Amino acid sequence: MTLAVEERHSLLDLGEVTLHWTEVGQGPPILLLHGLNDSHRTWREIYPRLPGRRILMLDLPGHGMSSRPDAPYTLDWNATQVARWIEQLNLWDLDIVGHSYGGGVAQWLLLKCRPRIRRLGLLSSGGLGREVYPWLRLASVPFLIEAFGQRWMGPIAGFVMARSTSSDAKTEIALLGSYLRQPGSARAFSRTVRDVIRWRGQTRHLLDRIAEIAELPPMRLFWGARDAILPISHGTATAALLENCELIRFENRGHFVHWEEPEGFTNALRAFLETLNAPPARLRSARPAEQRA
Repeated sequence: MTLAVEERHSLLDLGEVTLHWTEVGQGPPILLLHGLNDSHRTWREIYPRLPGRRILMLDLPGHGMSSRPDAPYTLDWNATQVARWIEQLNLWDLDIVGHSYGGGVAQWLLLKCRPRIRRLGLLSSGGLGREVYPWLRLASVPFLIEAFGQRWMGPIAGFVMARSTSSDAKTEIALLGSYLRQPGSARAFSRTVRDVIRWRGQTRHLLDRIAEIAELPPMRLFWGARDAILPISHGTATAALLENCELIRFENRGHFVHWEEPEGFTNALRAFLETLNAPPARLRSARPAEQRA
């Protein structure tokens, strides 16, 4: 059951896009970033379990209550808008947690505003391997979804939330459906997918630009062992590549661990965020043989 906490809604016009976010609490800031076709509401079971924090739940461009401009929606463009938002709010010592595509954005933010980031948590994150759910490969076909997909965006809400076990699931499906039915949602989704996925799978990887980051922050990975959208093997491989980057595995859970096991996930996240003097993640000098190709 979701615990009652007062939410504060805000909008910021960045010129290229207007971003919406909800905010709760006071204290050290933590930014929660959702995945594709989701919204700030994805964290509704998590934020009440993080007391003593200023929690900011952003709707990515083209999602939730943020605007849907005719824009590129590349990973770089999305991360640029989020970085501008972070700078406008003057956030420092910021902890960032990204789920799925939001994890890819979180990684890209290390290129945009690394000095502002304290720690990075990646939950079933994109950008850590090639394999991806086949339906998303189909969605990457040029202009297919953008041209013909808007009428189907609303029903996607039921698919996205199929694993939700909360008592208010029906209400949340209706709310997410109302977001996805907004004009421009299919265009945003299509362009976002095309930039990071092709027929053979994901096209971006953390290692592509990691050499440009002088020092990585402390990092931790969280993954459901039965994730059918982004397999846990991505997390296993990444933990093997990076020193001081532990993988927290959730048995019998899928892609939406924060819905399926909110208490367990939040406890693991808090343990990471509250660890004193956590060492920064670091690329191992000798990579596993399967990663050298």
